[in-house]
Amino acid sequence: MTRLDRYIFVQLLGPFGFFALVFTGIIWLSQSLRIIDLVVNSGQSAAVFAEFTALLLPVVMSIVLPVSAFAATLYTMHRLMSDSELVVMIAAGRSPAALARPVAAFGLMVMAAMAAVTLYLMPTAAGMLRARMADVSGDIAAALIREGQFVHPAPGLTVYVRDASSRGEMGGIFIHDQRDRARPVTYSADRAALVREGDGARVVMFDGAAQHYDRAAGALSTLRFETFAYDLTPFMARDGERRRKPSEHYVATLLDPPAEIRALPRFNLGDYVAEGHEQLSAPLYGLVLPLIAFGFVALGGFRRRGYAIQLWLAVGTALAVRLAGVAAKAATTDIAALWPAMYLPPLLALAGLALAAALQSGWRRVPA
Repeated sequence: MTRLDRYIFVQLLGPFGFFALVFTGIIWLSQSLRIIDLVVNSGQSAAVFAEFTALLLPVVMSIVLPVSAFAATLYTMHRLMSDSELVVMIAAGRSPAALARPVAAFGLMVMAAMAAVTLYLMPTAAGMLRARMADVSGDIAAALIREGQFVHPAPGLTVYVRDASSRGEMGGIFIHDQRDRARPVTYSADRAALVREGDGARVVMFDGAAQHYDRAAGALSTLRFETFAYDLTPFMARDGERRRKPSEHYVATLLDPPAEIRALPRFNLGDYVAEGHEQLSAPLYGLVLPLIAFGFVALGGFRRRGYAIQLWLAVGTALAVRLAGVAAKAATTDIAALWPAMYLPPLLALAGLALAAALQSGWRRVPA
């Protein structure tokens, strides 16, 4: 890499870091919103929320890295062209291929980072996140022991605890169970304790009452008790019932799923094959998108009236290429044999850029 190549490469790094930071914050926040309800309703701590959002980071990076690389290249090439730095390089005999070399090196760096994210970090983090979410969903103790708040650990169940301790002891408990809309039941007791038994759990209430309301008859009956056990097992999530999504598997498993995975309900062969080739093809966009930005600005030549049209054409082309990849993945999900189509958008874009650079070099060799 020549000194001029290093200069352009370094100019790309600063905007890339800025755009990556901004886009990561925006997308990370939007992705985190979907887990806030789970964390809040289950009474988890801020540390658990931080753990969940950290596990979302690989997914965010897979979106941010190619977009940030495209934005950084578009900004840098526009600035270099506006300041006539690229114009001087071109006038000095710098060929399009030579100008593209530092951008390609930058794209290869982003592509390598994308490969690490999609092939290893994403499936690892996805599996850990869904496992932890299943644990939190089944943590009835954390959901119940929240002093002075009405909580809903499951649909149709409302729980209020006046006082609570970390050992599962409660004072002044109220449970309203309306899963059966025709006969809702309300339990109240002076004292209660959470008792775990293997994979299940019960709330044992002392000195309380159970009120049964029959909506059809309009009758309310009250039963007082000294000890009553309310079974929480039906509300607890079980790890054995969790089905792993395709995004939780590594590429070797996705490209040729074992028979036991294919036999599982909900997902078909196309879901696994599409996810596997997405893990392989997504890093290509880390190389292609910066080259698209370079091609429309640097290869378009000097413009006294500015580069607004070229910038918008670059954005539109990059968006079209990425949407074509999304459409190809959707088609592969339905028909697994269509997986080669997932590689066509980035490869065709690369071929088009190479042809444009070659043609421009040829035109420059023609005598005036």
